[in-house]
Order: sequence, then C-alpha cells, then structure tokens
Amino acid sequence: MSVSDENFIAIRGVVAVPRVHAAAAWLRAHPLAILVAVLGVIYTFALFNHAPVPSMEPRFAEAIREMAARGQYLIPIKNGVPYIEYPPLFFWLGLAGYVAGLPLTAAIRLPGYIALLLWVVALARLQRRLFPDWPRLLLALPAAALPGILYNFFTAQSDSVLILGVLVAFTGYAARERHGFNWELWLGVTLATLAKGPVGLAITLPVIGIDIVIDCLANASTTSGRWRLFRQRFAAVTPWRGIALVIAINAPWYVAAGFAINWEFVRAVLVYQNFTRFLVGFDHAQPWWYYAQTIWYDLFPLAFLLPFGIWCAAKRIGRFEWRMPLVWALWTLLFFSLSQSKQGKYILPAAPAIALLALAAPAQLLSIDAVARIRQWLARWAVFLIGVFAVLVIGVLPLDGARLLDQPGYAKLKAAMAARPGALVTYLWPRANMLYEFGAPLAYAPSARALYEDLRTGRIEPGDYLLVNAEYLPGGDAYDTDQRLEPVPAPPYFEPVVSVQANGDMRLYRVLPGAARLPLPDTPSPPPRHWWDQFDTD
Repeated sequence: MSVSDENFIAIRGVVAVPRVHAAAAWLRAHPLAILVAVLGVIYTFALFNHAPVPSMEPRFAEAIREMAARGQYLIPIKNGVPYIEYPPLFFWLGLAGYVAGLPLTAAIRLPGYIALLLWVVALARLQRRLFPDWPRLLLALPAAALPGILYNFFTAQSDSVLILGVLVAFTGYAARERHGFNWELWLGVTLATLAKGPVGLAITLPVIGIDIVIDCLANASTTSGRWRLFRQRFAAVTPWRGIALVIAINAPWYVAAGFAINWEFVRAVLVYQNFTRFLVGFDHAQPWWYYAQTIWYDLFPLAFLLPFGIWCAAKRIGRFEWRMPLVWALWTLLFFSLSQSKQGKYILPAAPAIALLALAAPAQLLSIDAVARIRQWLARWAVFLIGVFAVLVIGVLPLDGARLLDQPGYAKLKAAMAARPGALVTYLWPRANMLYEFGAPLAYAPSARALYEDLRTGRIEPGDYLLVNAEYLPGGDAYDTDQRLEPVPAPPYFEPVVSVQANGDMRLYRVLPGAARLPLPDTPSPPPRHWWDQFDTD
C-alpha cells in the first residue's frame, strides 16, 4: 500500500513536532553539554586558523619540531640544547599529535584545548559537591568566560594542564564522604606536578593541610576532640599513599634524564626553575602587590565580588563548602605574591575558588530577587563575552592574524636574505620565535666581544647576516646593560639591510669584507657562565 506525497508530508510534519520538542527538552536538560560543545567549536577553529602566538607558542612548536626531527623524545630540545623551562608532559602530548599527523601549530594547542573542556566539566562536578542547590552552570559558565581563562587556554602552554590538575585535585578533595584511597585527589595532584613540577604540590597540599587544621579548630571544642578530628581528616586524604603515587609517577623521568643528559639538568629543572626563579624572578620580577593589579581584568567581573565572598566565607569558616575555596584562593594568591617571579596566569589555578566565593557571596548579602538579577547578568555577560571571543577567533584572527602576530616582519627578513643568500647569526641566544621562523640550529654570538672575535677568526664570514634586537643597541631598553652591542654594526664593516617589527624592533645587517679587520671591543670579558647556562630556559 503506497502513501501519497501529501500524506507523507503530513505524517512527517506530525512526527517532526515531537522531535523538535524532544530536542528542545534535551537542550534544556543538558546545558553543560551545550557549553562544552560551543567552546569545542570555537577552539577547534582556533587549532588551525592562525600562526603561533608570539608570547608562548613558538617555544613549544620549535621544541616539538626538534624533538621529532632528532628522534629525541625523552627531553625537550631547543636549538639543539636541552630545554629546562617545564617538565616534558605538555611536550609529549603535543609531540603525540604531531607524530599522528596534525599540523605543528594544531598539535601544540590540542592538549590545552582538551584541558579546557575537561576543566569546564570538572567545574560542574565541583559545584555539585559544594553547592548542589545552585542552578546548573552557575559556576561553569561565568568561570569559563573569564578573560584570563579564555586567553590562557587559547594559547599553548603547560599552565593549562596545571590549572586542570589543581581543579581535579580539589574536586576529589571535596568528595569527603568517599572511603578508601582518594584517586581523584591524588591523580589531580599528579597531573599538576607532571605539568609544572613541584609547584603542583606547593599549591595543593598546603591548602589541604590548612583546611584540616582550621576545621579542627573551628569544629571541636576540646584539645582531645581536635586531635581526634585531625587524625580522622588526615587519614581520610590518605597522604602517604598519595604522595608515594605522585613521586612514583614523576620520579622516573628525572632519573632517566639525569642518566641521559647529566644531573645538573635535573638540578636545573628542579632547583633553578622552582627555587632560584621563585626567589630571584629574573625577567618576570614584579612587586609583591602585582596580583592586586592583574586580578581585576584577568578575572573580570567575578573579581569585584571576591572581597564580599572572602568576608562571607570568613564568617562561615566552620563550613567546608565556604572554608575550602577560601583557603584555596588565599593560599594561591599568597604563594605567588611571595614569589619574585610573577605573571598574571600564575594565579589562574585558583580561578574556580575565586569564582565560587564571588558567586556565593550575593546570596548571603542580598534579597532573593537581587541575587537572581545578578546571576542573570553574569550569565548574559558570559554568553556575550564567549560570543565576542568566538567572533575574534573565527572571524577576525584569520583575516588580520598575520599583522597581529608580526608575520609580515619575518617575511621581510626572509625576503631580504633570499635576495642575497647568506648564513644567519643572531646577537645573543635566539628567541623561540626566531628559531620557529628560521629553523634550528641557528648560530648566535653570546656577547659583543664574542661577536667581533668570530668576525676576526672567520667563523662569521662576509656575506653572512647579523640579526639584532634593537633593545641591545645603545639607547635600547635591555634590562642588562652588560648585553649592549658596542660598537654598533655600521658601514663600512656592516651594511644595514632592513629594520622590521617582528616580536620587537629587529635590525638586520650584512657582514662586509672589512669587518674581519675590526679590533675587539674595549669591553670587559663576559662574566663566568652560571651552571644552568648550559641549558635553554628562554
């Protein structure tokens, strides 16, 4: 029996209506899936549609390219030198994508983008454990739309895995009712330490310890009761087995790297990166109040509710759902404020705690109607900001990304050298973006004296090119004046070729035959190298 076209269309329309309603009902029932899908679409476009962001991505791209080219998979390599800036986890994840066939820029971004989606899911889990009565997405949507979060997950960097690991750890810690070994807590701590080394321990374990101590002081009235509660809480987090797990997973790489390179490499990764830089700061040195400046725009607008959240949490210090995010946020801010080395992204592991305090405070201070209006405003702001971010990433960046990322400057440098081919030498250690653009290995002169000595001995020949960042020329703004290039390359010994903006004011000179007759500059001999200078640390 056949069905006419008219009857078929009518039947299809009747069937389609329930399907539309069912789809709408599913969307209403699964807002987290919608948020993850929207962010997934935005970041999928971002995998492929722009060159490396100069601030971070060239270092990962070049290290992974050299690791693959050399067949050296144990440790990161940059310009042929072991790279000590981070543990290898993020490099290994990017290398896996690169070997699997992804373009290099997509391979270095994919781990962070996956970490973002998992981070959003973990936010929803944390909310259910601490504030189960809140509306769905109350934490996940505004937190995912924080400007610092959107940007720092957008840029390939190991901090994204650290941020995820810390959240997983505290989400596991928030499940206090579970018995036995707390796998979620300790796998989160392990992930954080695999991503950034000992700092993963430094911003998780003290929070747990401080939370337990305050809980005992606030919720037990006698000394014996406090000790009994402390033993119960301490045993519940299974600390010895947890720390043993973290060491068992992290230690093998350090041991293998010590045998493969040397033990000073291990010392550099552990001591220099985590203690020396914490105490000295080098090029990231900032005053102690630095985060009082950056938090307002990195975590806008939730940062403006944070002071009220801190006040409310302090009044409810005996309740775990208030105390834990309070300790989490304040310890992270204090720890990184004590460090001499500071960047705004360092405090982002505390973004979930700051968001929790900011979102919880209005309900304790305002009427139900006022709280509802604030929540609606925050949700609309988050949707708006994610929409603007999507337009920038999908629409604007592919059109104007070359100029934004200084690609025209590098194109001019390459064109100038292609017209009259010659070897390229950089003054001082080549930066990651130079290595990415020109390819490694790239020769360099570590000082003005070394440069002119190489000219006299013929290691740098007429027709070669010298690339100098203008900050190292007299009048430049280099913070280390011992790195000045004097005398300035000039005729008749050097031919100025081109000056471009390529992640800084770059000057390209061509070496002329007379340069070999230049005397050594009257400058002091370079100071003895530090033991960590045998490695690359950007």
